[in-house]
Amino acid sequence: MVRFELVIIALSLLLVTKSAMSEGPPQADDFILADRAALLHGLKLEQPELAAVKAALDKGDVEAAGKAYIAYFRTREIEPPRAPNWSLLERNPQYNTSGADAYLAGHLQDGYSVYEVPETGIDWDKAPLSCLTRFPIMSPLCYAAHHTREAKYARFIVDHIKEYMAAYPIEEFVGKNPKQGWRGDYIPALPWEWCMIPMRLSKMAEAVALVRSFPEVSEDELLQILQRMYEETRWLRVYIKTLVDNRHNGGCAWMGTVLDVCAVLDDFAVSDEWLEYNLGLLEQYIDEAFYPDGMCIELTTGYSLSVAYQTEQLAYAMRKQAGFAAAKPKLEAMIRCMTALGKPTGRVPSFGDGYAGYATSGAYVPLLEHLDLPWADRMIKGEEGPEPPFLVWPQPGHEQWCGYYTMRSDWTKQAVFMMIDCGPWGTSHQHGDKLSFVVSAYGADFIIDPSPTRYHNNEPDRFLSRQNNSFLHNNITVDGMDEYMNCPRETKEPLGNTWEHGEHYSLFAGSYSFAPVKQAEWERRVLFADKSYWLLQDVISSPEGEGHLDTAEIEQNFQFEKDTEIELQGNMAVATAPNGAQLLLMPLSGDLQPELTIGDKEPRTSYWPDGKPNQTLWGMDGDRQNHGRGWTGRWSNKLMPAPAVTYVGRMGLPGMITMALIPLQPGQESSGLLRIAAKTIAGVTTWNLPVQEGTVRFTTSADSCEVAE
Repeated sequence: MVRFELVIIALSLLLVTKSAMSEGPPQADDFILADRAALLHGLKLEQPELAAVKAALDKGDVEAAGKAYIAYFRTREIEPPRAPNWSLLERNPQYNTSGADAYLAGHLQDGYSVYEVPETGIDWDKAPLSCLTRFPIMSPLCYAAHHTREAKYARFIVDHIKEYMAAYPIEEFVGKNPKQGWRGDYIPALPWEWCMIPMRLSKMAEAVALVRSFPEVSEDELLQILQRMYEETRWLRVYIKTLVDNRHNGGCAWMGTVLDVCAVLDDFAVSDEWLEYNLGLLEQYIDEAFYPDGMCIELTTGYSLSVAYQTEQLAYAMRKQAGFAAAKPKLEAMIRCMTALGKPTGRVPSFGDGYAGYATSGAYVPLLEHLDLPWADRMIKGEEGPEPPFLVWPQPGHEQWCGYYTMRSDWTKQAVFMMIDCGPWGTSHQHGDKLSFVVSAYGADFIIDPSPTRYHNNEPDRFLSRQNNSFLHNNITVDGMDEYMNCPRETKEPLGNTWEHGEHYSLFAGSYSFAPVKQAEWERRVLFADKSYWLLQDVISSPEGEGHLDTAEIEQNFQFEKDTEIELQGNMAVATAPNGAQLLLMPLSGDLQPELTIGDKEPRTSYWPDGKPNQTLWGMDGDRQNHGRGWTGRWSNKLMPAPAVTYVGRMGLPGMITMALIPLQPGQESSGLLRIAAKTIAGVTTWNLPVQEGTVRFTTSADSCEVAE
């Protein structure tokens, strides 16, 4: 049994653990065992349960020792920290095995592409599955084997692992490193590539803990798999600290893999050392890979949900260790962050690559009882309890770090909600989304951050896109130029964006510069009035000097969720969600006119990511993606049309575009719309915004803005 509470975290091991790092790529002696005897001699032979194994080894009978160990291994308790505990998981006689049956019939997929296995068997070198070597098919097979107890699934699992081991002998890992091995989107990555090895080892641990109970799986096969897991984990550990030092999202995956493997290899003496070292790295990762506000420094919401969840899983494993107390504030911040970023409709906006999941997927529930978050029962577990003690995030008085800002009316599913992005680009999977925002209201998602498709796919009807170019987001373009990466990818200091709150308002203001490619500055201001509607103001200016612009062609973009109906009424856009809720885009200043786009396939120039114009939005392995606005994805094999409203026109600089964003409940009449009064004197406009108890006065100019209640 793996007992994490008995593992003492010794940070000094980061410097002295012999197997943790090497001077160069691992050589054969660093990770390859000489033979089966070497494997069995690595067991904790002093344990009474392994007395028969020790006795056989003392006699030099390796075969008998192996049989004795597997006889014990088949029945001992395995407590996996992350995978299912097969001995406790109740069987479901009605379990749907169709996915596993498709694999048995030769219809494979790896999360990206599909593959029809020929009669000659899987081509481990040239199959069109780039992620074949991380065992993506393993879990459905394991669940089918568990629920049905049919040997055919267990045999397929074992044969698949053995085929892999034959295709890539352990000797081929010698001298390789995790940066090697990616060969393209439609050919298997080599098994030492950084994204392949951790999932594969975790899936092997999950599988062997199950198939050991099937008599159709032999002692020799189990020993083969255990030895391969042992050797690959020794190879992996040479590099694990490098990923942690780099705050890479693979760092938590690799650490989690070590826990998974140690649950299976708990009988081996080296597992205690691996756990000890691993948990020390975890303290470092929690401290360095997340901002003080709890957001992963990658800043990609979809990936960050997974990274947070995995990190919390690992932290739960060390909850009784000395380092847990120091990590608690950051862990609480992680839960608070993901809860705050969740839309009332459930999912987190998909800023960056991927289709972000539900906010609750960023919380590891068993950890919650060890944290001081009294509202977690209600928001994450769905039980009775208080609501979170904040409606805006970052909370007033707290430092701004990641650059995500949320404002909501309440914590119900009908809440009026906005999230804005105005931080660094993030360390990976960046999109051109600075100053972009999303809006949800009354049970519907209206303005969205358009999510991408899969990175690659070989199905004939594929239409792929990462959706990362800035003009596809809810941003401004100036003379056709969209954002590019000319700002830091991460911050070492708290951000200084305007984030101000009063009894009847919240105010955000942040900026982006198109320099040096174009001498244009853009400031976006958002005033949330009375927790019910927004005043959106975009200010575009051009510094004096070389490249100064007197006028510019401006596009103001709004990407809507699919199935939203858009009606243009003069210069006002009325968006109607499937549930009948509406969002009005009501221009108050500026002469831009709206255009509606749905599924534009015409090429469009973008300056993302390097400031150089290009009509190829993204291309991998020959898939050159050229398209315009009006799309969103769902991490599937093709984009889906979704309406985009773009306000266009030429304006003098400096210039201001002011718009009211007004949500309406299903059935609510628009005839009684609130009246926003404005008065301009010498370039300064005072907006009187109705609230329940009077008005909020918002004074704006090209240079500044301020609020008075």
